[in-house]
Amino acid sequence: MKWGVKFMISSLFCILLAALTGCSNDKTNLEDATVPLALGLDVVDKKLHYYISAPVFSKDIQKKSREGGGIAEGLRQSRNQQDAQFPGSLAGRNYQVIIIGNQLLQYKDWFKVLDVTFRDPRNTITDRIVAFDGSIADIFQFQAKDQPPLPLFVKAIVDSGSRSSATVKTTAQELHRQLNDRAMTPSISEIKIENNKIMLKGTTLLSQKGQYRTSLSYQETSLLHILKNQAEPGVSLTFQVDDLQQTLPFNIDKVSFSLGDISVKTKSFYENGRFQYKIKVKSIIIITEKFLEFELLENSEKMENKLSKEMKKNIEALIKKCQDYEIDPFGFGFYARAYQYPLYKEAQSNWGQELSRADFDVEVDLRIGATGAVE
Repeated sequence: MKWGVKFMISSLFCILLAALTGCSNDKTNLEDATVPLALGLDVVDKKLHYYISAPVFSKDIQKKSREGGGIAEGLRQSRNQQDAQFPGSLAGRNYQVIIIGNQLLQYKDWFKVLDVTFRDPRNTITDRIVAFDGSIADIFQFQAKDQPPLPLFVKAIVDSGSRSSATVKTTAQELHRQLNDRAMTPSISEIKIENNKIMLKGTTLLSQKGQYRTSLSYQETSLLHILKNQAEPGVSLTFQVDDLQQTLPFNIDKVSFSLGDISVKTKSFYENGRFQYKIKVKSIIIITEKFLEFELLENSEKMENKLSKEMKKNIEALIKKCQDYEIDPFGFGFYARAYQYPLYKEAQSNWGQELSRADFDVEVDLRIGATGAVE
């Protein structure tokens, strides 16, 4: 009986609330509002250009998004320009993605342009920060019949790509943290337009000041996730295990595999005037593809050694690549700060340069757990 009374009271309250809301004179019809979901920033002729994209809710309009843009000294200063390009009221700046052009990434401290994002509490800070390999104008003018609107599509491929370790998912809040933490350098997603489609390219690595340094492929990004101890089981890698003469239109000397649970242990110490790192990676793997003639069941240990050696070589090459650019997207600085704090404190103002002098000892131990349904 008591439950029935509570249900009736709750239902009556909901009906009254809906009635009061419906009687309001301040309501805004969805088709009369503009909700910008994508922001683009780039530099053209040494001037800051902004681009915005908002969905169109009217059923009478075939094109389901409207784009605008202009030149501005700052995002808040450009508010009136933005309002003048869209009908109705702009309902907040709840961007899903913020796309940065490669010209803007050449400047130090470009991130300060997004100051209003953090200063105005009406704005979100979960926007995905994405680098675009090209001119921002190209991607905001790009139209594809078989792809959803730009903001939703870019957000979706970044989120799905990060889950498979093909790229990183860096929000505005996370990028703010990475830029202000001296123990690491930032990394953000990277996209491109290829074959008339918007596609993931991999990952963009930045300096401590936010400048572009280099890009990582899908597989390099997967290794980055592994070294950061953030890779989930199922990460797929492909390595060359024999130097065979290729006679077919595909690589017959490569083997693909998926990693199960991944164990990554990193130790840091200081010796001979340099930071030293010992990294040990262990995992049970599943062979997912091979073309070469190789009896896995009888020679599994030999294949394990080949794949472990190749993975070790690729990890060392990735670390060396980042050392050459004096960046630390792995967060090795966290280990130095935790275990050699006095020495780290002396080097923290230029940690990237200090890490470029560090020595790394990498060990990889892969064990084949399954070879598939057929041999």
